[in-house]
Amino acid sequence: MSRRFLWVVFGFAVALTLIWEFVKIPDASNRLNRLPLTGFGFAARDLPLSELERSIFGNAQVIKRLYRTGRQGVVVQIVDATRDRHAVHDPLYCFRGAGWEIAAEARLPVPGGYARQLTLRRSADIAEAVVWFSDGSSRHASAPAHWWQTVLRRLTCGVSGPEPVMVILQPLQGETPIWSDVFGRLPLLFDF
Repeated sequence: MSRRFLWVVFGFAVALTLIWEFVKIPDASNRLNRLPLTGFGFAARDLPLSELERSIFGNAQVIKRLYRTGRQGVVVQIVDATRDRHAVHDPLYCFRGAGWEIAAEARLPVPGGYARQLTLRRSADIAEAVVWFSDGSSRHASAPAHWWQTVLRRLTCGVSGPEPVMVILQPLQGETPIWSDVFGRLPLLFDF
């Protein structure tokens, strides 16, 4: 009985591996392509990824844009890791790896859920960032929840729901935005 069970488990594992290898799981491209560059009260331009960002994100689809709204500028990075699972992890690791210390952290309500607002410190420099994961309808800032969502999508070949993307917002250096104003002027951040 135990030998038969092992063969069944082995066969199941091989079948899953073959399915994952040959079944293309839908990514978030359609949602990300709808993200506008201009609109009422804002304009944006694409920014190139740095060499470090290219090495971190690998084959993942990444949008990096500078959005200007009023007098504020916000760099928006959106990462769809459907094609490279290693590209998305807890953003705190990235900031720490870049030499930033997490000086403060707060839960920030956003439409459809919550984000994580971070105050970062490196030597005398202070910066802010807001991060969340979104599947298009709900938002959260939990890296483990994101991981479970992606595992479930992989196990179900994408049937369990749309691909969750990671969203990172950072103001231009020296600016301290009122995030609720930014969200009010850039509702497009919650439309994809």
